[in-house]
Formats: sequence, structure tokens, C-alpha cells
Amino acid sequence: MRNRQNKGSGKILVISLIIAAFSFTLTGVAECIATNSTDLLPTMLDGIKNIGGISAELVLPVLPVIPDKKPQTENSDTQSVTESSSEATQTTTPQTQPPISEPESIVDIETFQPSFSRLITYNISREQDDTAVYNGKDGVIANHTYTAITGDRAINLRFGQINNYTELSESEILSVCSNKPDIKVEVSPLNEPQVLIMHTHTTEAYEPTGDGYYDADYTGRSLSAVNSVVGVGAVIASELAEKGITVIHDGMFFDEPIYSNSYSRSHDRVKEILEEYPSIKVVLDIHRDGIEYDGIRVAPVTKIKGKEAAQMMIICGCDDGTGILPRYEENLKLAAYLQSSIEEKYPTLTRPMLFDYRYYNQDLTTGSLLIEIGTNGNTAEQAKYTAELIGEEIALSLLELSE
Repeated sequence: MRNRQNKGSGKILVISLIIAAFSFTLTGVAECIATNSTDLLPTMLDGIKNIGGISAELVLPVLPVIPDKKPQTENSDTQSVTESSSEATQTTTPQTQPPISEPESIVDIETFQPSFSRLITYNISREQDDTAVYNGKDGVIANHTYTAITGDRAINLRFGQINNYTELSESEILSVCSNKPDIKVEVSPLNEPQVLIMHTHTTEAYEPTGDGYYDADYTGRSLSAVNSVVGVGAVIASELAEKGITVIHDGMFFDEPIYSNSYSRSHDRVKEILEEYPSIKVVLDIHRDGIEYDGIRVAPVTKIKGKEAAQMMIICGCDDGTGILPRYEENLKLAAYLQSSIEEKYPTLTRPMLFDYRYYNQDLTTGSLLIEIGTNGNTAEQAKYTAELIGEEIALSLLELSE
């Protein structure tokens, strides 16, 4: 009888201790939530995870630890064509620059993973809308849809075109473009990042009003991701992630506070990311163009599914004989592949691809491209709609290459 009572008392004691442990931990969590405090929350959550261990120790006999005989170890663009092209002539040797840093007041340095874990972001500015004050009507914005070009520089792909500013012949270029790029992205649940999206001219932004006029005081620059190419890149990154491709989106500033030598700084940053994530196969440098003549700013637009979209342009560099881009053919294959795929799916969404003796850090991978989405005459809404369309098509195209 006494043994049974002892056993019964022991069980009651065990249950009481477990309940007490739960009560203490959950009370702490509730208090943290109620007071909006995060200091104690990790400790409380650790308490919940440890309750299983506490229960086991109370119920099971404690056995002596017998050490192993051996210690265990753990396995561990020209200016007249595109505003973004002013630094196209930089050399492969980056100029001496101060350490890459961001103004702490406007940049979130944390890495975080949104609702889907395949999207990893760095350095996305938390600055709010900073263009709303520019509502003057000092000049006209003209919408224009760029169509097929003609002449000696025009090279027709299966869909879309190449605007050839190199000395290579049409037959030489088409010979390269007839081959699919040798890029295979991985989409297994635990795969490493496959694509990097970044912005050498990070502050490039869009027209804030959309009323057909521009404010002469507006420089077309913004520290806010809401208004700039960073927000456009975020849409592309999301589309890739939703299709199963792990992507890194880096919003680090390279043109603020100093614009000159932005490509040298972005070169260092991209190289740093590639060293940390050698699994990355594609690097997309997302910009917006700037087209203006006689005081009129041009907004390249087209209608896709009844909605206005900003026209886009791919820029691919060619080696100039100095060895600056020794593997430019591989980039060209990807550029032509994406150009043709996007134009087939969404006719008139692309402007002819610019193929020229440009650098743009395209020596760093065999899948490095610069993409201009709209101009400073387009609205952010038009640009983000384009980003949505091409983001999905780029993802599908990369997945098709991996089949």
C-alpha cells in the first residue's frame, strides 16, 4: 500500500512540476507580447523547447554518463542612349575606394527572410516616400512605344532584336545566340542561392506624379525603395522565389553619397557575395534609363493585358580585344535567350537589346546582365508591372534551361 501511495505521490509531483514549468514559460511569453517587449521572449521560447527535456529528466532515472574512448567532433550605356551608361569605360582593375558603407539612418543591414524562405534580402532602405513634394509642371513627359529598328545594326532574333554596336558581324553574333546558355539553376528545398539581384545605381527612381509633366527640381533619384529601382528589383526577386528559385536581393547604395565610380564599388560587393555564395549563377543589375530631348522626357510604355507597362532593355557587354570580358559570349547567350523569351510572351515589352563594348562588371559570372526598366519619365507602378511580367518569365526561362 505504501509503495502504491509513493508511486502515486511521485506521479502527482511530476505532473505538478511539468504544469508549473508550462505555466511559468507561457506566462512570460504572454507578458512579453502584452508589453511589446522582445528582451525576454527568446528566453521564454527556449523554455518551451526545453520542457520536453525537463519532463524526461523527472520521469526517467538519471544514468551515469560514461565517456567515449575517443572524443567526438562535430562535422561542421552611352549618355545619349542611357543615363546609366556613364561609367561604361571603367577597367577591370577597380579604383581605390573607401570601404563600402551605408548611412545607418536609412539602411537596414539585417538579413531577413519574408514569407517564402527562398528570398534573402540585404541592405534594403527603410526610408519612406521622399518624392511627393515634386509636383511642379515645368516640362512635358511624352509616352512613346519603341518598336523594331532597321539598318545595319539591327539583328533579328527568333523574337525581339539586338542593336549591335560592335564590329562583330551579324552571322558571328547569331552563331553565338543560336546556342542556349549553359545555366542550370537548382530548385531543391535546401538549395543555395542561384540568382543575385542588385543595383549599381541604387537611387535611380521614377516619376512621382504620372500626370504627364515633370518637376525640374526632381533629379530622378530617391533613397526610398518604394520609389526607386530597388522596389522594382524586389518584385523580380519575389517572382523568382515564388517559382522556387532561391534569390538574393541586395539594396546596398553604390551611387550615394558619391555617384562616380559606382561600378567599382558594386564590383567589390558582387565579388564579396559570390565568394560567400559560389552557387550563384546569374547576376542581374537592375537600372532605369533616362531619355530626354529638347526639354521633353520620354517614357517608353506599352500596353500588356490592357495595362501600361514600362518598356525594358537588356544591355550586354562585348570584349573589346583587351580581354576585359573574356567570356562575353556566355552572357550574350543568356541575354538573347531572355530577350527572345520575354518578347515572345509579351510583344513590344522589350526594346532591342544593346550589345556594345561595355563592361558593367559582366566579367564576374557567365550570367551577368544589366537590365533597364523604364526611364525617369515612367511611374514606379509602370516599372513594377514590368518587373512582375519579366520576373515570372525569367524564372520560367531559367527553369526550362535546367530541365
